[in-house]
Amino acid sequence: MTDRAERFNPSILTRIVVLVAAALLLALAAMMLVTFRGPPPHARPMLLGEAAQLLRGAGVSEAPGSAWSVTRYISDRAPSPEADQQIDLRAGAQVADLVGVPARDIRLIREKPPEAMRGMPLPDQQQPLHRAFTLAQRNGAQWHVIQAWQGANLPWYAVTLSLMAGIFLLLLAPAYWVARRITLPIRRLAEGAATERPEQAQPLPLTGPPEVRAVGAAYNHMRARIADYLNERTAMLVAIAHDLRTPMTRLSFRLEQLPDGPRAKAQADVEEMRAMVTTLLDFMRQGSEPIKRVRIDLSAIVDTLADDLADMGQDVSVRRSARAVIFGDAGALRRCIANLVENAVRYGGSAVIDVDVASGRASISVEDQGPGVPDTIIDRLCEPFYRGEASRNRETGGVGLGLSIARTIAESHGGRLAFTNRAEGGLCVKLTLPLAR
Repeated sequence: MTDRAERFNPSILTRIVVLVAAALLLALAAMMLVTFRGPPPHARPMLLGEAAQLLRGAGVSEAPGSAWSVTRYISDRAPSPEADQQIDLRAGAQVADLVGVPARDIRLIREKPPEAMRGMPLPDQQQPLHRAFTLAQRNGAQWHVIQAWQGANLPWYAVTLSLMAGIFLLLLAPAYWVARRITLPIRRLAEGAATERPEQAQPLPLTGPPEVRAVGAAYNHMRARIADYLNERTAMLVAIAHDLRTPMTRLSFRLEQLPDGPRAKAQADVEEMRAMVTTLLDFMRQGSEPIKRVRIDLSAIVDTLADDLADMGQDVSVRRSARAVIFGDAGALRRCIANLVENAVRYGGSAVIDVDVASGRASISVEDQGPGVPDTIIDRLCEPFYRGEASRNRETGGVGLGLSIARTIAESHGGRLAFTNRAEGGLCVKLTLPLAR
């Protein structure tokens, strides 16, 4: 029961609109109950004078109101009343007088009146005929019979229902507008909190009811505090990494005095430390520096990068290279693609690059021949300092920031990274970016 309630969890906007709609429907239902209990106000009964006109040959269109229907037929005998009907001799005599025939030649059968109305005299030609009646006139050996009944006043019902539907829509439209005004700031808050870097997003506008404004103000304050904290942490780490370069440089000079064997190993350690510090500085500065966007051709960057890495002895090749022009920072994008290719060479032994264009986006795929990555950790490859390969030896190298830097560069250009294990073995990394318009 709890699971079903959790699955059926409509939004606040839907709940408010449904509540208002239910209230309006109940109000309209009460109005309809009161309105339709009695006969329609414009469906008046037929008077005796109008009934006499039917005997003179008047058509149904001349009957009062569209609610009356008339049927004519000829019978060999006079009509007889049913259980809930009676022969009205007085009214029949009045009709005979109006038509100009003897009273014995007219028979009027009508429904029995209510107890409260029995015995109440009415003026000539004003006595009403309600709901249904039968009026017959003898003509020789035959009777000309007219049956009339009062149906529903459909035009009145149609107008009334149309007015009620119009009132419902007129009231529901402002209710939806009010509910939208209440829930729109909450939706903006949810969208702001769902961004990858909320500390870099713009503050939320403080609109809506007081409670929603209070939530938005609290979110903006929290976002500012997170941004301050990250800026302080970034400044501290950049300062530490920068200051480490000086003692590492002095250490390199002092290592020159060591014998060749120990000196080579010590120098390798120092170079590894310098590479780690440089990567850390790049990661911390990424996103804080402005991007210089110009029109660039990704295929040219990929071809140049592949040639440079191949000249360095790495197994890198370009299989497809479609022309893909985008707006971006050439240096940052080269660093992004280089991180992807070097990661493929480091862990997969080789890298094959494809540049394709489809649906207004450019895609760069980097495939390797390595063992791939377990599906349980493939979503964590871009986390800072996380490495799918657990060792930290000199052969594999790295501190787990290359893919994180690549993802930051891709997102700053409106793109994204995706990782998939190839069916034939190895990992495929795809970088997608929007084309220049």
